[in-house]
Amino acid sequence: MLSDVLPDQEPLSEVGQDILEQVTWSSEKARMYAVEQYFREACWTFGGDLPRMLGITLCMLKAEATAGRRLRPAVRALAGAGFRPVDVVAFRHDRLTIREVWRHHFNLATPERVEAMDLILPTTDTVCLVLKDTEWQPGRMPAAIRLNSLKGPADPGERLPQHLRHQLGVVNGLFNFMHCSDEPIDVFREIAVLCDDARRDLMRERILGDHDALPEVLALFDALERRHPAHDFDYGLSWKRLAGAPGAPGRLAARRAAGEDITVTDVMTVTQGVSYEDPHRWDLLTVITHLLKVMNVPGLSPSVPNVTAEWGGPR
Repeated sequence: MLSDVLPDQEPLSEVGQDILEQVTWSSEKARMYAVEQYFREACWTFGGDLPRMLGITLCMLKAEATAGRRLRPAVRALAGAGFRPVDVVAFRHDRLTIREVWRHHFNLATPERVEAMDLILPTTDTVCLVLKDTEWQPGRMPAAIRLNSLKGPADPGERLPQHLRHQLGVVNGLFNFMHCSDEPIDVFREIAVLCDDARRDLMRERILGDHDALPEVLALFDALERRHPAHDFDYGLSWKRLAGAPGAPGRLAARRAAGEDITVTDVMTVTQGVSYEDPHRWDLLTVITHLLKVMNVPGLSPSVPNVTAEWGGPR
């Protein structure tokens, strides 16, 4: 029960049970997040607007969504599912934001998966869409839960045509184009990871004012696509292009052509020395995502439970 979150002793956080009861179904998660500074700061901004905030969620269109030209298809798919942008935040991931956004999931990640994300995500901006669920009504499933149910499973064999991942043509486990907040407590937390006080205040104003952010979103897409060429994420074609590349990427392809077994570590090492603007960077990243087979340490579970399926059931 969430009533056990703050026992009968001096509290560790001013975030009350009245808020925690509405933003998560997990007492374990409530206990962890109640003392986390990102969640506390988001509560300072949005805690008085909970009824409206339950109808809001986040979808981050990651770097590969720009290279793979999935930005507009993603917005169309989201609109078809009843989600429209009321705000948008563009940012460039770095080592810190990667670890903070995925803090409660990285405990099971292999070192190779973490390094791959460090190489992929900062290559271009990520576009964080703040989405209103146009179908949400008080008492209904929160927007974050509904969007996660529509996103679809990670296993391609289990996806259905209505799943967003199916509609976007997800390439593999790392090139999946979007990250969505798991439930309302994660929406709060991830907003504060990305936004300072002033930017959160503007976001609150836009949410409460039912702002139409679509023109800003499309203008941002145009700017990103002008700066970053499209990529096909084709494993075989990427190696062919690397064969004609100067320097270390070309030497790596030559070693492969000579029959040497090229490991994901070999490709990561070369990629570390290639600039974000290098036309062959996405070829290297494509090869990494195809060679990286094990992304989670066997036998480990996430540090927070997946509670999506529990919403609406008995507490």
